[in-house]
This record gives sequence, structure tokens and C-alpha cells, in this order.
Amino acid sequence: MKKGFFIKNLDKETYRIIKAIAARRGVPVYRVINEALSLYANLYDSLAAETEEESNSRVYESLLGDPRYTGKWVVISRGRLIAVAETWEEAVRYMRDFVKRERPACGIVVRVGEEVERVEILGSSLEML
Repeated sequence: MKKGFFIKNLDKETYRIIKAIAARRGVPVYRVINEALSLYANLYDSLAAETEEESNSRVYESLLGDPRYTGKWVVISRGRLIAVAETWEEAVRYMRDFVKRERPACGIVVRVGEEVERVEILGSSLEML
């Protein structure tokens, strides 16, 4: 006899949809659930990393043209504005504090509205802050 798992708090409407899909395909429900979980597990890491970087960029782009931020240093991570600073040093201090608390995968420290002449990609150096 095979052992199974019990899933608590499974959404009834979602289960009904999965059950209907399984019936249309002529396969057991567990097979559809296994396929869905496998797909989610395989895609999660790559989608999450892209999503954080893209959301950080979208936050920065939303600040462009806003006079409250023009010429200021901003700290962006996890898809949100973390801090606004007058100097590079102050912005780096905000980023260091945030990294210690939250351990983000990536972040942006940039002066809003200033044309970037040189881009420095720090990679995993957030861990060193």
C-alpha cells in the first residue's frame, strides 16, 4: 500500500478546477498536481530573480521626471524605494543597513535624472556591504 500526503487548507475552487482538468485529460488528479508543482519548482528561481530586477528598474523609472527626486540619491531594492539621500555616502549607508536587515538579492543606488556615464555591476557584492 502506497503512502500519501494530505494537503491542508487547499482552496476548494482551485481543487475543483484541477479535478476538471484531470477528468478532461483522463488522468488522476495527483498527476496534474505533480505536474503543476514540478513546473512551479522549475520556474520559480529564474522568474523570481528576473522579477526583482525588473521591479527595481520600474521603481527607478517611475521616479524620473519627479522634481522631488531629481538630483537626489535613491536606494531601491525588493521593488520599492528604500531611501532618498543627499550624498552617495549616505545612500550607501542606507543600503548597508537594508542589506543587514533584509538580505536582498539585488538593489540600485543611483542619482535620479543624472545621465549614467559608467555602469558598475557589483554582482553579489551586496553580501559584502
